[in-house]
Amino acid sequence: MQLQTSLRPKSSLFSTKTPSPQVLLPLFNFSSLANSVSHSTHPLQPSSVSSSSSSSPWFSILRTAIANTDLALGKCAHALIITSGEDPDNFLTNNLISVYAKCRSLSYARNLFDKTPDRDLVTWNAIIAAYAQAGGSEVDNVQEGLGIFRRLRESVVFTSRHTLAPVLKLCLLSGHAWVSEAVHGYAVKIGLEWDVFVSGTLVNIYCKLRRIKEARALFDGMLERDVVLWNTMLKAYVEMGLQEEALSIFSGFHRSGLGPDKVSVHSVLSGIHKVDSDQGKRHMEEVQAYAAKLAEFITNVDDKSHPPSLCDTTTNSDMFLWNKTLSQYIRAGENWAAIDCFRDMIRSKVGYDSVTLIIILSAIAGTNNLEAGKQIHGASLKSDFDSVLSVANSLINMYSKARCVQFTREVFNHMKKVDLVSWNSMISCCVQSGLGEESVNLFIRLLRDGLRPDQFTIASVLRACSCLHEGSHLSKQVHVHAVKTGIAADRFVSTALIDV
Repeated sequence: MQLQTSLRPKSSLFSTKTPSPQVLLPLFNFSSLANSVSHSTHPLQPSSVSSSSSSSPWFSILRTAIANTDLALGKCAHALIITSGEDPDNFLTNNLISVYAKCRSLSYARNLFDKTPDRDLVTWNAIIAAYAQAGGSEVDNVQEGLGIFRRLRESVVFTSRHTLAPVLKLCLLSGHAWVSEAVHGYAVKIGLEWDVFVSGTLVNIYCKLRRIKEARALFDGMLERDVVLWNTMLKAYVEMGLQEEALSIFSGFHRSGLGPDKVSVHSVLSGIHKVDSDQGKRHMEEVQAYAAKLAEFITNVDDKSHPPSLCDTTTNSDMFLWNKTLSQYIRAGENWAAIDCFRDMIRSKVGYDSVTLIIILSAIAGTNNLEAGKQIHGASLKSDFDSVLSVANSLINMYSKARCVQFTREVFNHMKKVDLVSWNSMISCCVQSGLGEESVNLFIRLLRDGLRPDQFTIASVLRACSCLHEGSHLSKQVHVHAVKTGIAADRFVSTALIDV
């Protein structure tokens, strides 16, 4: 049976033909879309009912059955509730449905749902979630789950973001982009398009269905994007062979302040083998820098299975092996051994690249060897690698740890392009050197440049405020900014607020 045909209800939820994007929105019965969106609690939260229901002896038994996926216990409790003559309220009914859903006993869940006369939103959410959990086994489950969602929309019950969670899972299981687009349109109508969970899930669905343009449009409009979402977009571009776009996403990830992780680097290293454009090569240098920083040369790059050009634009296999050895020393905490290894590398006349400089600057920062750092700085100037963003950031970090504010300033001021890492390193350097006012001024410049500070920026600026005469007033403003951006609860920020 075709999915679109079976989704056709008596009052026509979906058409029997694949709709064009222009006619997707009318597919749902949106007669009650003017209703406000309910902000109800999660389907199984006791706060959704009276305390008498949550204190019922059946409640703890049903919660145990849900936690342990114990179908026998759930059925036993259900039978005892019936034989006791007690008329279960919606709270117990909803938990019974959840027991059957968790235990993948869909027929029992549906039978109980059909016999429930007064259904609230939690009841509808529970049965839709049951179909979403069982959806992978049969196509009919996906069809029926979406059909129940249509019935919910025809009722007078308001929907919430908790309703869309299982519905979106059903959209993905359906394998049809038009189903996801229809639910997307519904989310727009009820004002949940930019809800972090809803928009993030839609991006993931569009990526998996290879609708990369729709995913990117939604991704670009999101105010909050976490590491998982960045990696989802990055992986989608790599898997579709869009190498330049993947590298551009990686660069944007870098500038966002969140910072790519090992998953990000591995996606690029394992999926991109050659770039032709100058812009792409510059982006690839950023990936190389992160690979060195995260020791990815050891864990994710096997020189037998990956060509040297993957991590070295000069295609010099000897240089790659030297870089790999340097990374091993850094990972083992042997900074002085890494410096000695770098000297041997120079004597061997193999040459070096931006990745080499990033690795050795990390070692020097760990030993606080300022003179050696100056020599590497000179080498980067002669080779023009100082123009590479990651190298410049490594220089700032090295001088900052050496408490050499003057050189840190010079490197920062000569950078043609800076990112949040650059600003954070510079602000932190000034704070550590007791230059609180300069730190605050840098923070103001960062905001004017349109960058969004992260928890490390806020924590550093708060420490700077504690040293200033007007620090109390300034710290309150920074605190307000942290609350607005949603990072006030971060442990670094909260600790700095307590200190202030």
